[in-house]
Amino acid sequence: MTARRRIILTGATGLIGSALSKRLTTLGYEVIPFRSRHDGSGGFNHLTGQIDRAYLEGAHAVIHLAGESIAQRWSVAAKERILASRRDGTRLLSEALAGLVHKPEVFISMSGINRYGLHRSETLDESSAVSAAGFLPAVTKAWENATLEASEGGIRTVLLRTSLVLSSTGGGLQKMLPAFRLGLGGPIGGGRQRMSWIGLPDLIELIVWCLDNPAIRGPLNAVAPQTVTQAEFAHTLGAILRRPSFIPLPAWTLSLLFGQMGRETILSDLAARPAVALGGGFRFAKPNLDSALRQAISE
Repeated sequence: MTARRRIILTGATGLIGSALSKRLTTLGYEVIPFRSRHDGSGGFNHLTGQIDRAYLEGAHAVIHLAGESIAQRWSVAAKERILASRRDGTRLLSEALAGLVHKPEVFISMSGINRYGLHRSETLDESSAVSAAGFLPAVTKAWENATLEASEGGIRTVLLRTSLVLSSTGGGLQKMLPAFRLGLGGPIGGGRQRMSWIGLPDLIELIVWCLDNPAIRGPLNAVAPQTVTQAEFAHTLGAILRRPSFIPLPAWTLSLLFGQMGRETILSDLAARPAVALGGGFRFAKPNLDSALRQAISE
């Protein structure tokens, strides 16, 4: 296999990374995990500034998924870990890629739709104004800015702005399912807040589509075309599971349980549209919530 079929992947053992590794392998790519917080061969460590540059030479693409988990209570220390892992880790990788003799053709780096803010009344696309008001918006701003060295170094750089990824094997849906299966699910915080989502298989195919599509660069909303309210999401999930889904969780309870993390994730009000993907001809296999949830639950 030639070096130009090599894909360097950070976060290879996570929910998205594991599924992506399998898919890329079936397509004939050689997927090479690049370990985070690792000072030795085949890794990088944003805490020490160490990175194995030789490992990156000659790869077709680098896909960067690694980062401290958002799903934890945001103490001062946790917030610094979340920010540093994305800002410093991405900058370390970006600077290394820009300095390679044989640079990758594309650098795909995760981000989030919170780059647009926390509460927006309009449906957002990649041309919409961004905001840094709030912790997650500030993190995504620093995260995306950290890729500038790669893009200014001539590497096509794609910023995947995603939201809730639907899978029964990990992520937010997995955490919701036990309560909903017991008939204890329902709208959260009133349920009027809008939310974006994407099925895990569609996210994987969207990443693959980005690899060899030279027209795709910059921000890319990695979300399904259909946006729903949180109440609609709860109703759809309950209907699929054939369980009632009317027990509300007040906003104050969520805030008490999860603090700022709950307020900036579950209680945020953001509806994003994948304008770049749709305009570029990408076809979502599961563009509506009902079919995507059914696929996720059957995994």
